[in-house]
Amino acid sequence: MAKFDVEIKVESPIHLGSGQANVNIDAEIVHDAFGFPYFPAKRFKGLLYESAVEVFEMFELAEMSTENLASPEKIFNRNSDDSGKISDVQIIVPNFYLYPFDEYKKICAEWKYLQDKYKGIFTPSDVLKNFTSIRYQTKLENGIAAKSSLRNLNVLNAGTEFFGTIEILNCNDKVLNLMALAAKNLTAAGTKRNRGFGKISCKMNLGEKFSAEKILKGA
Repeated sequence: MAKFDVEIKVESPIHLGSGQANVNIDAEIVHDAFGFPYFPAKRFKGLLYESAVEVFEMFELAEMSTENLASPEKIFNRNSDDSGKISDVQIIVPNFYLYPFDEYKKICAEWKYLQDKYKGIFTPSDVLKNFTSIRYQTKLENGIAAKSSLRNLNVLNAGTEFFGTIEILNCNDKVLNLMALAAKNLTAAGTKRNRGFGKISCKMNLGEKFSAEKILKGA
């Protein structure tokens, strides 16, 4: 099993919704028990798969050979073949946190001590406010705000970075080629990403040989 560090940078405000609300926020973002936002593993893996499919389709539309790329469906186990056999390749994705995992765990332990000892002073909501802003939206009818349509949502501020390490079982050059290109192609995430929200950049450290630029140059 090979391990590769991944960095995600938020380039514009982004809403990674938790599906929750409270008395002040109509749409909250995902965060841990201490108030630190994180990038959910399942969501990132789904986005990476969608990006890999886009890369594969772009190669085909440009009439470029996909011989050196693994099949997205096989390596993400989205479709099994006729025999029902699952791909030998497995991509294990963790949650991504504001700090490399060891540092994140240490900081969480420190905040747990503060929040337990000084209840009401060091709260998760206060921590979350350091990384977020509130945006408002409303529905217009004939150019006028519709009654009772005002809503707000919490968004992560641009410049926020997340860190994690993915693991790939039985990876090979074809898998790494696709992963490098999929990471480079991954530029948006979260709610309303077609309305100016959710611009991101993703860096996957696969080694110098597997930079997107070198792969495209040799394609």
